[in-house]
Amino acid sequence: MRALRFHGPGDLRLEEVPRPEPGPGDVLVRVEVALTDGTDLKTFRRGHPVLLGELPSPFGHEFCGIDVETGRRVVAANSAAGDERGGPLELLNGAYAELVLVPERIARVNLLPVPPGLAPEVAAMVEPLACCLRGVERAGVEAGGRVAILGAGPIGLMLCACVADAGGRPEVVGGRPQRRALVPAFGGEAGDGESADVVIEAAGTEEAWQHALGLVRPGGTVVYFGGRESGAELRVNAYRLHYEELTLRGAFHHAPRHVRAALAFLASGAHPWQRLVTHRVGLEGVAALLANPPRDYLKAAVIP
Repeated sequence: MRALRFHGPGDLRLEEVPRPEPGPGDVLVRVEVALTDGTDLKTFRRGHPVLLGELPSPFGHEFCGIDVETGRRVVAANSAAGDERGGPLELLNGAYAELVLVPERIARVNLLPVPPGLAPEVAAMVEPLACCLRGVERAGVEAGGRVAILGAGPIGLMLCACVADAGGRPEVVGGRPQRRALVPAFGGEAGDGESADVVIEAAGTEEAWQHALGLVRPGGTVVYFGGRESGAELRVNAYRLHYEELTLRGAFHHAPRHVRAALAFLASGAHPWQRLVTHRVGLEGVAALLANPPRDYLKAAVIP
């Protein structure tokens, strides 16, 4: 079968690989659609400290497809992780392929049937939306609380929807005009984020990490959602941290309850999730797209 494999930063190759052979409890899925995301883009450019295994590595982790044995449409999260992670996190990659094998440990807890009528490209958003739900949970958003979100990409817009659903008042800071125009459709408004109760950083850049600290009010909480490269550091004003009693938290990944809640949220039709998919490519077009994303790019549907 055909599959994309990551050989190193900027080196993504479409190759013929053996068809996966499922063992007991494993589920073989024929990929209908896989989605690109910001993590894939960062990984393509610089690698990833957690997501990838030994190189060359399978690539891609957001997908919807057909269970080969049963014929049902399914989605899967990319791990079996719960809230307590005592050991290494084992992640599922390989969505950019004709077939993907969901191992038993994931299939048992995080492989879900797609509700009738839910488009495959929307169902495939379950993993990033689950991460956003966990991030908002980590933020401790309170009803009526003002929440600044740094970043107006797909994750920023998903976070916006999750904050609004939690009763907060999301305010998206920055972003291109065409992205900011989508903010009201996902439950928020554009603003400057000054003195917000909670600030969620969703851009994954040094500038955004520092800016988040400058925006939060005394006594407020900053959640670092956008990952940075290994070894990156954060400069903290010790006076603010101590005397203004700031809370700084990281948010990474999801638990099974977030995955189930995300799928229900997508199926609810509460927001125009389909507008987050702006491009469609085949497997052969993924590398070029990640190397030079168009200005209007949010997410791409990859059709094997």
